[in-house]
Amino acid sequence: MKIVNLIPMGILSVMLLACTNETDQLNTVASQQNTYLKTLGNNPGNENNPYDASGQSYRNGLSLYKASGNRPNNYENLLLLVQNLSGGALETTFDSTTQQLLASCMDTPDTALEQVLQSPSLSQSAVTILSDFFASYDLLASKPFGKAYSDIIAIENRTLNSPGLSDEEQRIIFIVTSITRYSLHHSCCEDTDWGKSVGNIIAALAGALESNQAAVEYSLITSIAGLEKIEL
Repeated sequence: MKIVNLIPMGILSVMLLACTNETDQLNTVASQQNTYLKTLGNNPGNENNPYDASGQSYRNGLSLYKASGNRPNNYENLLLLVQNLSGGALETTFDSTTQQLLASCMDTPDTALEQVLQSPSLSQSAVTILSDFFASYDLLASKPFGKAYSDIIAIENRTLNSPGLSDEEQRIIFIVTSITRYSLHHSCCEDTDWGKSVGNIIAALAGALESNQAAVEYSLITSIAGLEKIEL
């Protein structure tokens, strides 16, 4: 195992792409993901976030997508890819309403955010925290990852200690901040400009209002659509 850990990620990717069995290839990348994160100078995780697995799943999904060599060219193929990345089943029924919401996250993020924040699941306290977070997103994305990481951790600590938030509201905020941390880390360490798009994180919020898995799936759809320049 130690020998595998010493293989540079670039060489590992080439080895994976050479495999003829795509399922084995994806499983191999997944098994290496945690080891890879531990070798980085700035680990994106936060053990105090009880929903940090959402960010990890998002990051793993992007890595699996890259290693698979699958490059979808339309929305239908993109859904099939994300279904594969999600283990063969999607959490959400992706009807025309969902597609329009995700398209809005990409094309008109301010409008999408306003729409999503009107959810009855969110109190005014939660809306204020999320609004302030999204207002500061461009600044976070422009900072070195270590500084952005510290700022996001501070928000998570305040959320954890906020008596005015319900458990459900904390869950939603924690998922959004977790996916944001892993998204910024991914774009910091790999050539993924779309990883710094606020639309990707608004999609995470929209999905989090439904479920943990939907947050990951929505983020993967918008991220990969952005990278592949797919119109939703």
